[in-house]
Amino acid sequence: MENISINELAMRTMEALQVLGLAIHTVWTEYCDAMLPIVKLHEKQGKTSLDHDTMNKYMRHIEERCERGEIGSGHYNRLRRGAERLIEMNDIGRLEWSCPSKVSKFKLNAYFEGILSEFLSQKQWNPNTCGDVTWVARKFFAWLIFDGHKDLAGVGADEIQRFMIHCSNHMRSTGVHNVKIYMKKLCRYLYESGRITDSYEVLLSFRVSRESRLLPAAPDEEIAAVLNIIDRRTPKGKRDYAIILLGAVIGLRAIDIVRLKLSDIDWQNGEIKIVQSKTGKSLALPLTKDVGEAIQDYILNGRQATASKEIFLRHHAPYQAFADGMAVEYMYDTYRKKSGLPREAFDGKGFHSLRRSVGRNMATSGTPITTVAQVLGDSNINSTNKYISLDSRHLKECALDLTGIEPEVTQ
Repeated sequence: MENISINELAMRTMEALQVLGLAIHTVWTEYCDAMLPIVKLHEKQGKTSLDHDTMNKYMRHIEERCERGEIGSGHYNRLRRGAERLIEMNDIGRLEWSCPSKVSKFKLNAYFEGILSEFLSQKQWNPNTCGDVTWVARKFFAWLIFDGHKDLAGVGADEIQRFMIHCSNHMRSTGVHNVKIYMKKLCRYLYESGRITDSYEVLLSFRVSRESRLLPAAPDEEIAAVLNIIDRRTPKGKRDYAIILLGAVIGLRAIDIVRLKLSDIDWQNGEIKIVQSKTGKSLALPLTKDVGEAIQDYILNGRQATASKEIFLRHHAPYQAFADGMAVEYMYDTYRKKSGLPREAFDGKGFHSLRRSVGRNMATSGTPITTVAQVLGDSNINSTNKYISLDSRHLKECALDLTGIEPEVTQ
């Protein structure tokens, strides 16, 4: 982009925000709170255009203020977002809307940040796996820094063993199992790149006994209560009703619903065709009449006219797709609360319980477990077997009575 004054840059950024659909008062609030201080800082230093060195120092300054408690996290995020938008407009001449990304609590120095970046770029990770791998690597490197290591010099079996013990002291067995798996990948990379002297494959081959917890499927009456509470006369209600039906009737995961595109619906043949985010495998599902009508109602009577390829969009400007499936989880929980349905932490009654409900109902109806796995897109049959455990009616038929082996009653 051509070299323009910092004032002109701020004005162009405000215009771009309005084009994205933000209300004028929202744009002016962001200008006054987040952009004007940066403009004044440049003017104070005698710099007429945006200076990246000044911006880097400014970003560190507001981060330190937040860490000292001088400003709250909400205000810090607004300041950071304003700075990032000015930089984006200056560097590429336009704004591309994105929800603010979560900032990791594991702070690393430049050395470990560089290694992490190289490690992640060495292969094409599945998005879900990449998030888990990044979290484990950051946790390990941050632990090393806390333990007094500025780099990997001297890091060996003792440090890795103590880190795993540290994890086992505050994590559940499933979490420790996952940390072990991704530590294997990280250590193998560090060994092959010559940064440590061993891959520690044997050290990280210990067995973790994981607890198996059977999470509940959403009862039919609870699903009905949630669907009935939605106001389908509004654009937002039309959208939310279609989303919940996709989970309750077809069993789609939240992440696959938010990434569902207009081109994924084959209206002529009555099918939904997607590539699953979790497995990366293609899946074709029947478009049932009720789901099809709900999606059609939203597209024709509720969806904003935008260039977005995704079906389901944010209800507020800018009208773009959701960042991830958490928006669906939050939306479903909101309707549960409005319906008066209780919810406790880790009770398994979130949006994914709708998928378990579909699996349970298919198992109850006598559908072969292989067919259930195919419909739900489970790549591992063991992931589907749990739906049999949710079929309490048939499980009762398998139970043995105590005829002939009644326990003796002692006086």
